[in-house]
Amino acid sequence: MDARTRRSRDALVAAAYALAEQRDIATISVTDITNASGISRDTFYRHACDPVDLIATALHAELADAIEQFGDLLDPAETAAFSHATEPAPDARANQNASTTTLSTTNHVFAGPTRVFLNHVRTHATLYRMAASGRLSGRLRSVLIEPAREILADHLRRHPEIVPATLAPLSETTFAMAVAYAAGGTVAAAEAWLLTGDLDDLDGAVHAVLAASPQWWGDRR
Repeated sequence: MDARTRRSRDALVAAAYALAEQRDIATISVTDITNASGISRDTFYRHACDPVDLIATALHAELADAIEQFGDLLDPAETAAFSHATEPAPDARANQNASTTTLSTTNHVFAGPTRVFLNHVRTHATLYRMAASGRLSGRLRSVLIEPAREILADHLRRHPEIVPATLAPLSETTFAMAVAYAAGGTVAAAEAWLLTGDLDDLDGAVHAVLAASPQWWGDRR
């Protein structure tokens, strides 16, 4: 994309975001965006087919780019460091909740991606909340679901050894179901946080998502 095209796109997206923070994106027209941005309708249609497409595509690209920084969540050094981990001693199980909290917030495999994901939601909280009064539409839900599903699926393909014996070996269907369940649950948790949570408490939201997730997703082995 050349510099001029990028400037036009950035202007359209900025105008669309501003409008979407004022009202439901379903009520925003192409004319609203072109008037606010000073960009022509012809140029708009070179970038998107409608306002929802423009906003959703921009949000998706932003989140996907942020999550793309995470490669193998279990690099060889980390894997070696945790390869000899042992189960807690019987007398330590009484402190299971406390140890789980520590693991979830400081050592969980998905701590970094979850923080980036929820920070994206927090950054655009007004926009997401305005969309159908905070209930994510199909297109906006896909904005969040797809990057989450991609990083979960990539991790599971790289590390099938994390799958518990009760699920192993994963069939194609079971693989898809496990990834969909984890991605869908993460997005539903983010939606609940938008509607009822304290958006200043990012640490608490990250911990809630990780602690509520199936433990095997966070295993380092």
